[in-house]
Amino acid sequence: MTEELFSLFEKTGNRLRYEEAYFGRRKYLVAFAFNALFAKERDISMDLSGLEWVLEQICAETCWALPAHVNRKKDEKWKITLDLFACETAQSLLEIAFLLRNDLRPELLCRIWKESSRRVLQPFLIQENGAFWWETSKSNWNAVCCGSVGAAACYASELFPVLFPNAESIESINQNCEQILTRVTRDLSCFLASFGEDGACMEGLGYWEYGMSYFSMFAELLKEKTGGKTDLLDGKKQRKIMEFQQKCYFPGGNTLSFSDGDSKSRYRMGLTCHFAMLDPNVKIPPLVRAMHFGEDPCYRWNAAYRDWIWTKQYLNVLKSRSDGSENAAEERVCSGTFTYLADAEWAIATGKHQTAFAIKGGNNGEPHNHNDVGSFLYFIGEEEIISDLGAGEYTKAYFGPERYSVLCCSSRGHSVPILDGKEQCKGETYRADAVNYSETGEISISFAGAYEKESRKKLIRTAVFCRETGELQIKDCLKTAPLDNGFTENLVTRQNVSREKDRIRIGDRGTLKIDGVSPEKIQIIPCIHRDHQGKMETVFLIQWEADGKENIWRSRFVLCPE
Repeated sequence: MTEELFSLFEKTGNRLRYEEAYFGRRKYLVAFAFNALFAKERDISMDLSGLEWVLEQICAETCWALPAHVNRKKDEKWKITLDLFACETAQSLLEIAFLLRNDLRPELLCRIWKESSRRVLQPFLIQENGAFWWETSKSNWNAVCCGSVGAAACYASELFPVLFPNAESIESINQNCEQILTRVTRDLSCFLASFGEDGACMEGLGYWEYGMSYFSMFAELLKEKTGGKTDLLDGKKQRKIMEFQQKCYFPGGNTLSFSDGDSKSRYRMGLTCHFAMLDPNVKIPPLVRAMHFGEDPCYRWNAAYRDWIWTKQYLNVLKSRSDGSENAAEERVCSGTFTYLADAEWAIATGKHQTAFAIKGGNNGEPHNHNDVGSFLYFIGEEEIISDLGAGEYTKAYFGPERYSVLCCSSRGHSVPILDGKEQCKGETYRADAVNYSETGEISISFAGAYEKESRKKLIRTAVFCRETGELQIKDCLKTAPLDNGFTENLVTRQNVSREKDRIRIGDRGTLKIDGVSPEKIQIIPCIHRDHQGKMETVFLIQWEADGKENIWRSRFVLCPE
C-alpha cells in the first residue's frame, strides 16, 4: 500500500491496483480473526501473532479511505475521510477487539480504540448533524457508513471501561455513544426511504446485500442495547425489503443484474438466515449460490462474521422445531412464477426449461443508473441469451461525466432500440411514460420519454412470456415524425451468435426469429466490455432495421429455447 499505488487513481483513474493491496490486507484480518475465534470457541491455544501483526498494519495506514473517495488537492485533511471503507474499518477493528478483549495485547487494544476514535468517531461527533453527505443519501452509503459508525460507537463504549478503568471520562464516552446512536438511527431512515413499498433496491442486488448487511448488523446491536425497545427491522416495508433477494434468483442459478448488478451474484448466508428467522416468507436461494470466503473481493469482516453467527443461530432454530423441518433450509427456485415490483417498474418471470425473463421501466436517473428504460434479459438455464451486463469496472470515468460512454452504462449496451441513430438520454426526466401488466406474463411499456423529443413520439414495447413453453415474444411499435436514420433494434448477449437458415442462434440453447427480416440482414457486432473485476470480455450486439411505413415502425421477434 504505497504512495505510488495510492496516486494511481489520481493519475490514470485506475482503482483496482491499490484496492487489491487494501482488501488483501483485510483478507488476512478476517482470516486471522476467525482463526482466533475458532480456537477460543474450542478452548484451544491461540496463535495471535498473525492477527496482531495485521491489526498493527491497519492502525498504521496513512488513510483508511480509498483513493477514489478522497480529494488530496482540495482537502488538506484528506487523511481523515469518512468513506465506506474507513467506517467499515473502524467497525471491524473495534468488534474484533471487543470479541478478543481478554486475549489481545492491552497496548494493541488501546491503539485500536484510539485510532478508530481519532479517524472516525470523533470526526463524526464534531460535525453538526447531516454534515456528511451520506447521512441523508438514499443509497448503500447511508446504511454502510451510518451502520458502521453506530456499531463502532457501541463497541468503543463497551471497551473503554475495560481499557481505561480509572478514567474519569467514562460517563462522557457513554454520552458520546448515545449521541451517535441517536443521530445514525435518525439518518438510517433515509436508507429505508430509498426503497419503495415493493422492497426493490434500485442500485442492484449486490448493493441490496451490501446495505442491508450493515443496516441489519446495527439494527441488532441497537435492539440489544435498548432491550428490544428499538427495532429497525420491524415493519411491513422492512419485510418486503427482506423478501427482495429471493425474487432476483432464477432456476439456472443466474441473478437479476439491472443497474450495477451482477448476473452471477452470490448471497450472504448469514444475512439470509437472519431474515429467515425474522420473516417466515423469506426463502433461501440454492446453497450452491451462497458466497464462499474468497468470493467477497472486499473481505468485509461484518458480513463474514455474521455468516458464521447468524447461520449457526438459524440452524439451532431449525433443530429446535418439533416438526422435523430442519431439512427445509434450502428453498428451490421455482419455475412458472411472475412478480411485478410496482415502484421499481420491474417484471420478473420464470418458465419451463429453466427459462427466466425480466424487463424494466423506471427512469434514467436511478441510483447507480444505467440508461436502460425498456431493457430486458432472457435466460435459459445458466446461459444468458439476452444479457444485462450489470456493473463494469469502477474507474474515475465510470463515476464521472464520461459514464454513459461506457458500454454497460449506455443504452447501446442494453437491449433497447436506437431511434434515428440516437440512444436514450440520462436523467430522471427521461423515463417510462406508462407500464401495464397482466398476471399471465404480458407487460407493456411506453418509453418514448427515455429518448430526445426530436427522436420520438410514441414507443411501446409489449413483451409476452409464456411460462408453459419458455418462449418470449417482443413487439415494438414506434409512431413518430420522419426519421433520417430509421429505427434500429438492438439486443445484447454474452453468448456466441451465428446465422442459420431462418433464425439466429444465440449460445447453445437459444434461438431468435425476427418477423420479415432474414438472417443475412442482421448485424452481429462484437464489442469489448470490462467487467466489474476489470476483465475484458467480448459481447455481441445483434442489430437490424425495423420496418417503417407512414411514420409507423414495427418490429416483432421471438426468443425461445431449443
